[in-house]
Formats: sequence, structure tokens, C-alpha cells
Amino acid sequence: MEEKPFKRELGDKDFLVSSNLLRHQKNHTGDKPFRCDVCEMAFTQSSDLLRHQSIHTGKKLFTCKAYDKPFSGSSSLRLHQHIQTREKLFRCEVCKKSFFEASNLRKHQRIHTGEKPFTCRVCDKSFSLSWTLRVHQHIHTGEKPFTCEVCNKSFSQSSNLRVHQQIHTGEKPFPCGLCNKSFPSSSQFLMHQHIHTGEKPFTCDMCNKSFLNSSSLHQHQRSHTEEKHHPVNKRDFVHLTSVDR
Repeated sequence: MEEKPFKRELGDKDFLVSSNLLRHQKNHTGDKPFRCDVCEMAFTQSSDLLRHQSIHTGKKLFTCKAYDKPFSGSSSLRLHQHIQTREKLFRCEVCKKSFFEASNLRKHQRIHTGEKPFTCRVCDKSFSLSWTLRVHQHIHTGEKPFTCEVCNKSFSQSSNLRVHQQIHTGEKPFPCGLCNKSFPSSSQFLMHQHIHTGEKPFTCDMCNKSFLNSSSLHQHQRSHTEEKHHPVNKRDFVHLTSVDR
């Protein structure tokens, strides 16, 4: 076994090369001699500074030789190579979709089985994934952990925050191919398409009348509930009108 002659004073970790020991000791001393000229951020090693500077320059220092694809960081390159070299060994027997890990396959299979093992203790609603349960629980707790940095408005879900932020940016990444109208979210885009297709997917349970969107359906359903609370008898109506005359 190769001997490591350089030992640090703080602990028992040994090093083969004295320069490695010096670099390591900076973690304890807090010495950061390598400073970025653009933002004044400091680093313990020159290699860390070079990687950081690529943020400002846009230069990508690491390249995948197999795909000739550049990356700004070595960790991003390693992740890319890991994905490319791994084989998807876990295949769904129902739809033939493949996965890198067995755990991801098990989660996917719940789509086909309908299994929802995660249940809300407050309202007994069930979910197929644990993270969807956690997001749902914000409804009961009132927690809104996702805050807009522009106007400080808070949201219970990160997806709602992303849609909201498009108000400030003006971004509408979902264009309609038929009328060139654009929308900030996929749900609004899908709702708009019903105008072109004529589809009315929201149906009233009481009279089977259909509507383009849920808000129109809710507005319509109030007419049924108002009739229940304030029923009108036709005989009484005729009697009242005759008396007025």
C-alpha cells in the first residue's frame, strides 16, 4: 500500500502530495485567495474560480467526447455520461415504457393499477405519490411556501408560482396553431382549444347540459340550487297575477 507522508494537524487524514494537503487545509483556515474580477466572489482553489467564471463568460469547459456536447460544470458532465451509459433495465409490462431504477417503475405502474397508497388524514383523499400528498396538505394548513420575488404573492404549489411569474415576464410559451393566440399555461391552452374543436367536456349532472369550461358549469349549477331554495309554484303565480288585475 502506498504511503501518504503528509499528515494534517487537524485530524488523521493523510495526503500523497504536499499541494493536496495545502489545498485541504484551506477548508479549515477559510483562506480564499482566488477572487472573481466580475462579482468579487472568492474561492479556495483556482479550479473552482475557473468553473465559476464560466457563469459570466458562458464558456463551457467540459465536453462529452461521445456526443460532443459541452457542459459548464464537471458534475453536469458526469450526470450526462451516467444517463447515456446506463441501460433502462426496468420495463413496464403494460405500456412497455422503460426506467433506470426499479423504484421509478413501481411509481409508474400505479398509473395502470390505480393504486394510491398516500392518504390525507384530514379529508381521506388519496394520492399515488408522496410529494403530491404533501402539496395537497397545503390546502388544509394554509401554507404557501412559494413566493414571487417581484410582488411577494405566495402560492401553495410551485407550478402556480411559475404560471403567476409569467404575468411579470409577459411570457406565453403555449401558442395555438390555429389562431396564433398564446397562453401562459398548458391548462389555459388546452381550455382554449375547446373553442376550435367545439368540445364541451364539463357536463351538468342535473340536466346534462355541457359547457366549454368549469367556471361556466359552476355558474349554471347555481341556477339549479337557487330553484331548490326558492321554488316557484305555477298555480300561486297565476293566482297572484289575477289578484293584481
